[in-house]
Amino acid sequence: MDALDWIIPCPKKSSIGRSHVDLSGCLIQGGAAVGTALAALRTALTPFASLTEPPAVPPDTPAGAVVVEVRVDERAELPAEGYTLTAGDGRVVIAGADPAGAFYGVQTLLALAAAPCEEHGLCVPECDVRDWPDLPLRGTIEGFYGTPWTHADRMEHLRFSGRHKLNTYVYAPKDDPYHRERWREPYPEEELARLSELVAEAAARHVRFVFAVSPGLSMVYSDPAERAALRAKAEQVWRAGVREFALLFDDIPPELRHEPDREAYGTAEGASAGAHAAVCRDFAAEFLAPRGAERPLTMVPTDYAGTERTAYRDRLAEELPPDVLVWWTGSDVVVGEITAYDMTAAAASYGHRVALWDNFPVNDFDFARVFLGPLVGRATELDGVPLEGITANPMVEAAASRLALTTVADYAWHLAAYEPARSHQRAVRLLPGAAELLPLVQACSSWPPGDDQSPALTALCASALDARVPGGSAPDGSAFDEEPAERLRAELTRLAGLPADVPGPIARDLARWVAAAKDMAAAGLAALDLLTNGARPAAGGRVTAAEQALARAEAHEANVLRGVIPPFVRAALERATASTAT
Repeated sequence: MDALDWIIPCPKKSSIGRSHVDLSGCLIQGGAAVGTALAALRTALTPFASLTEPPAVPPDTPAGAVVVEVRVDERAELPAEGYTLTAGDGRVVIAGADPAGAFYGVQTLLALAAAPCEEHGLCVPECDVRDWPDLPLRGTIEGFYGTPWTHADRMEHLRFSGRHKLNTYVYAPKDDPYHRERWREPYPEEELARLSELVAEAAARHVRFVFAVSPGLSMVYSDPAERAALRAKAEQVWRAGVREFALLFDDIPPELRHEPDREAYGTAEGASAGAHAAVCRDFAAEFLAPRGAERPLTMVPTDYAGTERTAYRDRLAEELPPDVLVWWTGSDVVVGEITAYDMTAAAASYGHRVALWDNFPVNDFDFARVFLGPLVGRATELDGVPLEGITANPMVEAAASRLALTTVADYAWHLAAYEPARSHQRAVRLLPGAAELLPLVQACSSWPPGDDQSPALTALCASALDARVPGGSAPDGSAFDEEPAERLRAELTRLAGLPADVPGPIARDLARWVAAAKDMAAAGLAALDLLTNGARPAAGGRVTAAEQALARAEAHEANVLRGVIPPFVRAALERATASTAT
């Protein structure tokens, strides 16, 4: 297997040799500028020694020790976050365009070292990698409705993000009361301490921690006291280490509801944009600027989907500070395809550069489903497109979300090389527990949500029904065509045989769907038995068995192939009932 198959995201330029560099003992060298990269190396490798500066190899270095040198090299002529990785002749050198690039070079080294090797316990192939990202903003936004992630979920998510070169995490859980409903209130000290821990972990992984507030449900935008309350809330988390902020005005009434605001901003269509822009201006000028914040504000408009100009967007374009980044969800709230034209038109409609708030693989509109497939339908030719990047909105199930989010990381880093199916195969290989649950992953991989849950199984079900007719013969009187039914039987048998004892967080997240899948597959197999045996003497028992199996399958709240298998079972039952009646 190609060693590159163990790396997500896919590097820009790379060559892999046949020889290997043994990393079972190494001398790690690097200065303070690459401290996070060195920390990642020391955690993963067992060095003979670790030096904070890269001098010549000391004379007492054990024989066979491999030097692993990490540095920042601004002369490398690499874009931000880029790096080079060279391994060969008993030495590994990682040079980053900046500290983040050095950290990402280490992640690539560790990914290569994780690839199986028959000759060495811990090694990397001889290689020459030159790599950098396409999109400057690559990350996730915990912005769904429903039970927020736990602190442990978020900590592991930040570690996952660093491994896969996702550089942004936005804290915006809708059901955190201090984020939305009780936005004026400060966080209790215990929760503030957890936020501080998240900020520190994000920094160690070169992940931008963006703190978002959603005041729009109740804020009187024109009231100086309300703006002061917003700044006070931000000041509390600033003291906890937060340095980047977002203001969200999504999912609120489009019109201004408070009389002082109507007097200040008017009552014409789109007047609320004036209020939102004013709050953003105040926050940028009165909070971010005095503190020397390095990054501008990001905001979500109330009119956040679609590509056409509106009165709201026209006013926002006029009054929002020019450096504010606008989040946008695509041509609709949840979409299957987003084109370069969509992105360009959206940016023009807002008069600002946009970032894609991608509602994928979020499931807060249907908690019964999980979306475990790859990112699809996103444009990859983005030269000249005013898109800052992508933040994907994950599922309530944090660990299970990583399958889809791994492919988002692949897409955002190297657009031209992104192939959804191949990226997904790599994600399944890399995430513990996913390969063991592959039949379920495949059954829950369709996107967008309104599409057929499994076109392949739907086609097999249709073929199996077409091959079976009452009375035990094919339509032309010839023998049955067994192939469609047997192919369907093989797929359903795989699903029915899902293990229920796979260890790890992904399997824990998906336990309800595993149980549902097994019963759904059993119902499909019972229907196949009906089709196979026709109106033989035991048909009545098989009808009852199929009815009971279908009832068990549909009793699950978790939705696995509910739009595919039950219609097939009911069609088989109708045929069996009609056959026995005659």
